[in-house]
Amino acid sequence: MTETADRVALEMMETQTWPTSASAVEDFDEAASGFRLVEVKVFSATKRKDRDRLDELATAWLQEHQSFDRLTARVTLSSDLEYHCLSITFMGWQRI
Repeated sequence: MTETADRVALEMMETQTWPTSASAVEDFDEAASGFRLVEVKVFSATKRKDRDRLDELATAWLQEHQSFDRLTARVTLSSDLEYHCLSITFMGWQRI
């Protein structure tokens, strides 16, 4: 993961109360917890210059979408011999 993605993930974990690990997202049972999924937003890039801008794009989106009662996030990195794809996925939840 790039330094930028690490910083974004760390900031989110330090400042928010939503689950940020993949297992926490997968285990989040919206029906049992009184939430329903209302929006999913994915930011991804394979080129280094685009990966380095993901934090700016994600931060801008988060500032414009503050109406969720709960927000979960997942940061993933996949690679092959030539490319490294960084993805940041946000899931916005509303109380039922």
